[in-house]
Amino acid sequence: MTRRSSFWRNVFALIFLPTICIFLTTCGGGGGGTSSTGSPPVVTSLAATNISGNSVVMNGTVIPNGLQTQYWFEYGTDSMLSTFDNTAPQSIGSGTNGLQVAGTLTGLSAGTYFFRAAASNGSGTTIGTILSVVINPAGPPPTTVTVRPVETSDILYNPGMGFADFHFGWGHPPPPSEYPPQTVAYFRWTWDELEPSEGQYNFGLVDSLIQQAKAKGETLAFRIMSVYEGSTPKWVRDKGVDSVTVGSDIFPDHNNPVFLDYQERLVKAFGNRYAGTPGIDHVDIGSVGCWGEWNTACCGSSEALCTQYLPTDQNKIRITDWYFQYFPGTPLVMLHGGPVEYAASKGAGWRGDCFGDYGMFVPTWNHMENAYEPIVQIPVVGNAWKAGPVQFEVCGVMQDWYDLGFDIDRILQKGLDWHMTVLNAKSSPVPAAWRPKIDTFLKKLGYRFVLRELTHTGEARPGEALLLRSQWENKGVAPIYHPWPLAYRLRSSADLVVATWRSAANLLSWQPGLHDLEEVVTVPAGVPAATYSLDVAILTEDAKSAHVELAIGGKRPDKWYPVSEVRIKN
Repeated sequence: MTRRSSFWRNVFALIFLPTICIFLTTCGGGGGGTSSTGSPPVVTSLAATNISGNSVVMNGTVIPNGLQTQYWFEYGTDSMLSTFDNTAPQSIGSGTNGLQVAGTLTGLSAGTYFFRAAASNGSGTTIGTILSVVINPAGPPPTTVTVRPVETSDILYNPGMGFADFHFGWGHPPPPSEYPPQTVAYFRWTWDELEPSEGQYNFGLVDSLIQQAKAKGETLAFRIMSVYEGSTPKWVRDKGVDSVTVGSDIFPDHNNPVFLDYQERLVKAFGNRYAGTPGIDHVDIGSVGCWGEWNTACCGSSEALCTQYLPTDQNKIRITDWYFQYFPGTPLVMLHGGPVEYAASKGAGWRGDCFGDYGMFVPTWNHMENAYEPIVQIPVVGNAWKAGPVQFEVCGVMQDWYDLGFDIDRILQKGLDWHMTVLNAKSSPVPAAWRPKIDTFLKKLGYRFVLRELTHTGEARPGEALLLRSQWENKGVAPIYHPWPLAYRLRSSADLVVATWRSAANLLSWQPGLHDLEEVVTVPAGVPAATYSLDVAILTEDAKSAHVELAIGGKRPDKWYPVSEVRIKN
């Protein structure tokens, strides 16, 4: 391979097609496409980063799709890359999650270059989109401005975090004075509700609730249950699936081939319709055992037979894999009683449905110390929050904790220690004496982004580069779990937006702590000479609007934040 010399010397402007050029110290961008185990890899090319002198890092993401995979980067001066050089292939394993990949070039010279990520496994080779980089000759260094926004201490009711809206409060939601505002509506449905007759899926129920949640400023999370008030439909049981009646519940044989076949069809149908849709926050990997909790707690005297009807270890893995196969692009959450280690190893978060139990049932055993604490000591589970959300549901209701004299500080601190994002307090009032503690807890739960500092070019002409160097801090205990983009814009005194740039920063990787970001954007041709407000925001996945509140002052009604000014000259 022949590499060009002195390519990146005297770099001032980098333009990444179509709109933005990126200098990133925390590289970013999520994978695109749809993964399917055993198929060719999914490959996404991402903007070049870490530009220093005559070197650069090319970036991408690769989903191996369960097969041993190698990746490399192709680059050259031909815009179609009809001829190109390539980096040496590197192994990336055989996982099913999107992985960041990078290739470093050194000794490069000035000019326009093109590159793309590529990967290959036993099922085939995938080539990513071609990206373009343009390097302009260096001029005198531009004048920069540095601003440090004022941090706020408000509770941020941001998407995908906080208290859950459980079944819309079952028709009687408590007022905000008794229960914090919510952004996640959480529902559990029986199989019989979702497929009352064979192949007739009740998508209308879910569609309606997505719209109702949207009208309330919420997204929907859900679980499918096979054991709850006759959940597994009679038409399934009539096909020869054995079961045991336990009170008002019917516990089917989860190992029966007919049960497994139709259960997979159900998960596939709802995955095909709702996977990756912006109205869905996350999905529980449920559909096994009592209430979808992967246990036999509802079985009473029939527990021995119920235990026999629980899935074998092999079938537990099989059921888990369905969710990863049919819900790509959707955050998944495994219940504590299921194969948590396996699910976490594939990128799922986890949840427990008796949070706060420090002795609600017996004095010698409780969920907090004897169920949850041991599993978070397992590294793959303890670190699951880095890729998937950690969710909890209160044991009883908070008033029960108060009446039993539980230590609320101890309970809430455990939630933070375990990197909780959503707490389902069952839409039941918070004891008034505890509300100040809950409000403090909500300022730490999930993610909380603060723009610490922004250094930017103070003035520029249309067609020239604009430096945007910033430092951010996530003061929460978890990252975001959806690929929401960071964006900048220039806005006139008449409130007209004349330029918008979408960052390639991967906010999914912004775990608690500091994150440095350096980007260079190009002022569009035709922008009139004037002084403009420089605004920043985190957008919806489709980039149509801002929807994440930042912990800084100045929020506009459209959730953009003016942080400085830029002068555009003729």
